[in-house]
Amino acid sequence: MIKIKSNKIITLISIFVLASIIGGLLFYNVRANDQTNEEMLFDNLEPFFKALNLVRFEYIKKDIDLDIVIQGAIKGMLKALDDPYTRYMDTQTLKREQEDIFLGRFGGLGIIISMKDDQLIIISPIEDTPAYRAGIKAGDKIIEIDGKPTEGMGLDEAVDILRGEKGTEVTLGIKRENVEELLGITIIRDIIEVKAVKKEVMGKNNNLAYIRITTFNVNTKPELEEVLNEFKKDSDIHGVILDLRNNPGGLLDSAVEVASKFIKEGPIVHIKDRDGIVATIESKGNKYPEWPLFVLVNKGSASASEIVAGAIQDSGRGKLLGEKTFGKGVVQQVFNLNNGSGVAVTTSEYFTPNERSINHIGIEPDILVESVEDDEQDMQLNKAIQLLEEEIN
Repeated sequence: MIKIKSNKIITLISIFVLASIIGGLLFYNVRANDQTNEEMLFDNLEPFFKALNLVRFEYIKKDIDLDIVIQGAIKGMLKALDDPYTRYMDTQTLKREQEDIFLGRFGGLGIIISMKDDQLIIISPIEDTPAYRAGIKAGDKIIEIDGKPTEGMGLDEAVDILRGEKGTEVTLGIKRENVEELLGITIIRDIIEVKAVKKEVMGKNNNLAYIRITTFNVNTKPELEEVLNEFKKDSDIHGVILDLRNNPGGLLDSAVEVASKFIKEGPIVHIKDRDGIVATIESKGNKYPEWPLFVLVNKGSASASEIVAGAIQDSGRGKLLGEKTFGKGVVQQVFNLNNGSGVAVTTSEYFTPNERSINHIGIEPDILVESVEDDEQDMQLNKAIQLLEEEIN
């Protein structure tokens, strides 16, 4: 029971409305037969309602914005889950994620960031962007932004700061593995337009198809099909190098489509939900030759990239070359709230076809070739070319 001073009574209607709002957020997807759990949760809500009433009627400022208070409560609830991928998104952030990143055009630096151990970490820089050209690397930790410490800074807050008008600059204080001093890197913002798929012909005899996938968005499938159709018509192509390095991932459906272009049949990925129910997504098949295949990966290869890499490795369709991948093996769904904001919730974990979990683990390559600082020769790519030519011959 909520106790309130007699001279500050809240009407039953107000309590009902407030309970409906909070209850709706907490029980959005609760099953009807979970009545006992619902009763327990309502009992646990009493301290929340009491704290909310204290803020409304005892806090020194009377004109508080209740919407901001509720948003703060939601953020706090999600942060308590200790899951960097489950988070609240205001209207602006939700629109940015749904339209800009997935469609391949947004303004900023060209980095994909996440939270790890309460620290902002760069999953990967996006190729041919200001951050990439400035020397930002996968695994870099952002300690400062324009001299302001990032400790305690949320992911969305950091993204909002890093975004900005084309031509403006921002300085990042970077902590890099095996480098003692804090690196100060100044980057000039630009409009980031990401082309999902790039191609090139390589090898001594110009008989190797090099395919670079930078992201998994709605454009990836049609762009990849166009490239593969070109190589299919070229009778001189005898092998393929698929480059997934520094690819931070993207859409699950896009990853399945890409993997299916190389794997004709069999499982691509297993998805396990909170009830332990496993759904297996099979290959959609393809019409392309089974060229000998090498896949380049590194610690910037994450999420959807790891789905594709794991499927190719487990199926025996090709070999992975490079370094261990990032290790993001969970799937998020975005749920819209009635005020235009949304909540990204981790709803399931994925496993490779051989039922390997890679979350916080990553995927070990078949052939380990570590990257070298300022590697202008690209030793990983050169090694893949050498091994692929040997296999073809």
